[in-house]
Amino acid sequence: MKFSKTIFLAALCILAASCEKGVNLEKGLILYSDFERDANDLSGHKLDGILREDAEISDDCAVGESSVYFNGERAYVDYSARATYFNRKYSVSIWVKWEECRQFSRVFDFGQTMPAGGNSFSVLVGRHTDSSQSDLWFDQWVVNSDGEAVDSMLDVYNEPGDGYMGYKAQTGEWDHYVLVYDLSASNPNGTVVNSKGRKVPFKGAVTLYVNGEKVGTTYNCMMPQDSPTASNWLGRSHYMAEPAFKGWMDDFRIYNRCLSEEEIKALYQLGSE
Repeated sequence: MKFSKTIFLAALCILAASCEKGVNLEKGLILYSDFERDANDLSGHKLDGILREDAEISDDCAVGESSVYFNGERAYVDYSARATYFNRKYSVSIWVKWEECRQFSRVFDFGQTMPAGGNSFSVLVGRHTDSSQSDLWFDQWVVNSDGEAVDSMLDVYNEPGDGYMGYKAQTGEWDHYVLVYDLSASNPNGTVVNSKGRKVPFKGAVTLYVNGEKVGTTYNCMMPQDSPTASNWLGRSHYMAEPAFKGWMDDFRIYNRCLSEEEIKALYQLGSE
């Protein structure tokens, strides 16, 4: 029995080591802000964020000891324009606590100084199937071969709800969002001619995970372009008439690869430590 118990314990150690080896939360990090004291980038790429317009550090947090609070008026976090944050494959991880969901308010909007300028990525809330304004959407623009900006949803379907990710944002509680773009995923849409007569080449798939679990996938997405985005904001839209985010965000990360489900669960577990 002693021999069998020793073998069993050794097997558990090997299994634990194998599982640990499969989770590397530093591999492929492009940007990482923990908001413990500021919005500095801890990935090593020095793409520090700046707290703008009364965005402030708060002790209401999901991970660590603090987060960033947005007052819903003009507060936002502004990141460097020196980087290509999204290219071919990527994952975005962020903890969010909505104080209030207002239609078209952004979690993040990484894009161009001018709206609809192409090469941009947004996560926002809006109305999908009923009167709720808290459905989570994904939106994306690229520039086509003729130099014109095309939108992956609005110009094709004229219905922003086609970017719905299958989840209603919750107010008053912390949720962990991870979006994973996999270029290699089969996309049933192919190339579509939009309402402006431009070809929109849908590629790959974007999958949303909330609190470690998969909740939805959209194929209304395109391959990101290998070029920097000029204005990269948390909590603010490029359309000035749209409402600002109101609530808290914590532990913001962008990866240049697809996170595994095991890694996504490990990121979620950070909120329980």
